[in-house]
Amino acid sequence: MQIDSNPLTTLAKLKTWLGITSVENDAVLQWSIDSASRAVQTYCGRNFTETRYYEIRDGSESRRIALANYPVSFVRFVGVGWDSVMTVSSTISTDAVSTVSVGAGQLHLYRMSSTGSESNDQVNFANHQTSTELATHISTVTGFSASALLDVPAVYIRKLAGRSLKNGSAYLEAPTDGLEDYQVDLDSGVLYGAQLGLNRSLLVDYTAGYATIPYDVEMATLSVSARLFRDRTRDPGLNSESLGGYSYSRRGGSEISTEEARMLAPYRRLR
Repeated sequence: MQIDSNPLTTLAKLKTWLGITSVENDAVLQWSIDSASRAVQTYCGRNFTETRYYEIRDGSESRRIALANYPVSFVRFVGVGWDSVMTVSSTISTDAVSTVSVGAGQLHLYRMSSTGSESNDQVNFANHQTSTELATHISTVTGFSASALLDVPAVYIRKLAGRSLKNGSAYLEAPTDGLEDYQVDLDSGVLYGAQLGLNRSLLVDYTAGYATIPYDVEMATLSVSARLFRDRTRDPGLNSESLGGYSYSRRGGSEISTEEARMLAPYRRLR
């Protein structure tokens, strides 16, 4: 799964942890927090900060779907019945190439004219939040036109990889029917229901994660952050040394220690 870089602690807390009062190294300290947060979330196999997700899943014979992120705050919509909600067409027949693609949170319009000049327009769903708004904007882009067939949230539109418009319009799809007969275990992020057992794709719009980062997760992040900050001044080629009865083995800055692993054990993804 994709791991976000949302910080799991604050600059003020790390400075208190390290006993630092000056602002001289604030940029390095913040980098240490960001790197440590990513390391902790990668180790646990999950994102911790509360975030909104749009997840497409297939129905399961077990009639249960384990969402990729948890705990779940709430589920807005479980959508099925993928219908055409918008058409996108090329308006310049002499173009050598004309395509539309849909990614995460954005739509791309690409064209190459008969003379070889290229244009690539990115349309963000944050700025055009419904299929109707999206179609209106696409029609203002040179070489393209669009029509909304149904009005749905733009973020619900199914991802599409480079569909050519040279031989006809592209039909963009989104779920238009909402399931109602299901239950959700908020702590584990698992959906249950007879309708989830059907052989079809579903879109789940939900928010998951922690509004307040768990204490042990934050403590582990502070520990890794502090190690990253201290290691910046050490010889990168020195992994271990010994002198008489003293020995020292260096741990990689973002490597999770035994004590950190103990703190994170209850939060590791096991499914």
